[in-house]
Amino acid sequence: MQNIQSNLTSTPKLTPWQGNFILAATIIGAGMVFLDGTVVTVALPQIQKEFNASVSGLQWLIDIYILFLSVPILVAGSLSDRYGRKKLFNLGLIGFTLASVGCGAATDLDQLILARVFQGISGAVMLPGCLAILNASFPAEMRGRVVGTWSAFTPLTTAIGPLLGGWLVDNVSWRAAFYINLPLGLLTLFLSSRFIPESRSKKIPESQDWLGAVLITVGLGSLIYGLIEGPHLGWAAPSVWVAIGASLACLIGFVVVEAKTAHPMIPLELFRHRLFAGITLITFILYFAMSGVFFFFPLNLQQIQEFSATNTGAAFMPIIILLFLLSRWSGYYADKYGPRMPMIVGPAVIAIGFFMYMIPGESANYWLTFLPATIVFGVGLGITVAPLTTVALGAAPTHLSGLASGVSNAASRIASMLAVATLGALMVLQFSASLEHRTQSLPLSEQDRVLLQEEKLKLGGASAPPDLPLAVQTQVNTAIDEAFVDAFRLMMALCGLLALASAGVSALTITNQITHHDDGHQPPHFEIMG
Repeated sequence: MQNIQSNLTSTPKLTPWQGNFILAATIIGAGMVFLDGTVVTVALPQIQKEFNASVSGLQWLIDIYILFLSVPILVAGSLSDRYGRKKLFNLGLIGFTLASVGCGAATDLDQLILARVFQGISGAVMLPGCLAILNASFPAEMRGRVVGTWSAFTPLTTAIGPLLGGWLVDNVSWRAAFYINLPLGLLTLFLSSRFIPESRSKKIPESQDWLGAVLITVGLGSLIYGLIEGPHLGWAAPSVWVAIGASLACLIGFVVVEAKTAHPMIPLELFRHRLFAGITLITFILYFAMSGVFFFFPLNLQQIQEFSATNTGAAFMPIIILLFLLSRWSGYYADKYGPRMPMIVGPAVIAIGFFMYMIPGESANYWLTFLPATIVFGVGLGITVAPLTTVALGAAPTHLSGLASGVSNAASRIASMLAVATLGALMVLQFSASLEHRTQSLPLSEQDRVLLQEEKLKLGGASAPPDLPLAVQTQVNTAIDEAFVDAFRLMMALCGLLALASAGVSALTITNQITHHDDGHQPPHFEIMG
């Protein structure tokens, strides 16, 4: 392997074993972060039962982690570039491991949510270093294959999360889903300390855009509050409108600060270049859409198709297998022929998968309906992920690779967070309207209808009022299942259209000439169409 370049200093050549251990450390470290983004979803019913939690509390349990994982990444990326990618990686790894133990030991929902905050912050410190370490440690001609391997393994944990979480929920406890990070964290810390060489760039300024970080955190947090609490409190509630207004003010203020500050966390001038703006927009749209599957599919399987938690997780296995098999190939293809074609074809195939998810009804045969859709979705994901990551890294010079990685990761996490809140709110609205329509002709009293409307936040987990005659209860429960399917189909249609939109953006912005930067003295370079 070639020498690792770190500004003006060089490190000894990597042995094959050292290269493998570097890759393994970054895969496990990132995998822990991705795993805890999804493993909780199938554990929510048990957490709700143990802590007597409200639905909005469970939504915060998911989104608070994504929020504090998304925003600090933008600062942590440049911090890792300046103060040492290995150092920040290890610091985040230690914090994430300790916070995971805190999650497992929580005695109430508030403690669990607080521990999730520290998990998110620590993950944000650790995650940008993963790709930045690979980018600084391997020569340009190997990066596509190395990133392809990383891309094949680390997102697997996103899909493995429901399977592992379901098995632990059914056989051990939801707390084990957090405690498993302790041995993983210790192993990764050993590999990192022993094998990863330090790399940094002295061109990164010491000052950080803390005001920008505060504005975007408050802005996104307020927006998420409004979207989550809107269905619960009512969209006309003053607190909802105050939160949305504060969000708009903070996000506008963030753009103003980024335009005027000397060292912004997101240099706005980068978005004047089509490649950088395009790949960021593609990442945001595509991850927003893909979150529809990872959020709504488990609900459909458990609440409507009556799958167990373990079987729900197993339903994601085709995605795991196809992502593993195709990502390394797609990374190699992008290296040899360029990323343009897979960046167009992959999202289009994902869109077809979304549209196929619209076919199953409330009593579907998994093997004939959901499985084909999942296979098509997995093929599209396997084609897309590695080239997407490679282009994101190639859009910035090596000495800014931490910042490029941070922006890319932040775009995907913010998209997922907004998708859970936005699509969740739309899902509740459509479910409520469809349920009201389907029960309109049923012999229900006004009180029964009020009780049924109060159940709408549970979506497919809603139940008929208990004092109804058995025949009417059956009709109401059937209407609940059908209303969920109506809403699920709408969400899949929207996500499919978004995936097609990301393919269109790829066609307009991505070229096959992506410049790799090995010299920290090179200025930023962008391949611009037209």
